[in-house]
Amino acid sequence: MKLYELNWALFPRRIGIYLSEKGITDIARIAFDAMDPESLGRLRAVSSFGTVPVLQTEDGHKIRSSIAILEYLEDRYPQPNMIGWSPAAQARTREAMSIADEAALQLGVWAHKGSPVFAGMEEQHPATARFAAAAYLKQLERLDLVLTENQGPFLTGSENTIADCIAMATLQFAADVYGVHLPERLEKLRAWYEFFRQRPSAICPPYPKGFLAVAHGLPDHGFDWSLDDVGWNAALVG
Repeated sequence: MKLYELNWALFPRRIGIYLSEKGITDIARIAFDAMDPESLGRLRAVSSFGTVPVLQTEDGHKIRSSIAILEYLEDRYPQPNMIGWSPAAQARTREAMSIADEAALQLGVWAHKGSPVFAGMEEQHPATARFAAAAYLKQLERLDLVLTENQGPFLTGSENTIADCIAMATLQFAADVYGVHLPERLEKLRAWYEFFRQRPSAICPPYPKGFLAVAHGLPDHGFDWSLDDVGWNAALVG
């Protein structure tokens, strides 16, 4: 099998973390260079969607959704189990996966509509960025609640799962690339983040310096609103 990726980027990183946690080493990993037009041209030749990650199986089939890739690999490499042994455990994992994935989607909308990184590629819209920032915060609050309910140290309890990989990739990208750090009031989530980022799987490949220089500081790109306006530092209710 072959995995095509931007190995530092938001959605490919969840695959990279998962592979490290599972100890999977027999998949060829092919990294594109986001700063090289020729490399990006090769990416488009690999993926008709023009996105990564893409997992190409032995029979040539290409899987282009990170969630689909994770579940496919979990079926192919069932040990160690990272989805849950029972239907109830699997449901808890998929619930947490859904929350973490929604957080990543909202972070992406916030960045695409509020970061100068994308200013030359698509229309910027401060109101949409504000809405997405609030929606991202809501998912962070839900992850904090899930940790409280499941009593950690991992998102769904005592076992590391796919959900942890997705959440770590999202929160790490938000902090390191965009400078979006977790609200101090989300104590459970902050503790989980500090715990998980000590794991070898959380060591991220270097980000492109040019991209990082423009991307960092997303909270300061709100134009006519700030994080306080979306309740970032407000008391957690419910």
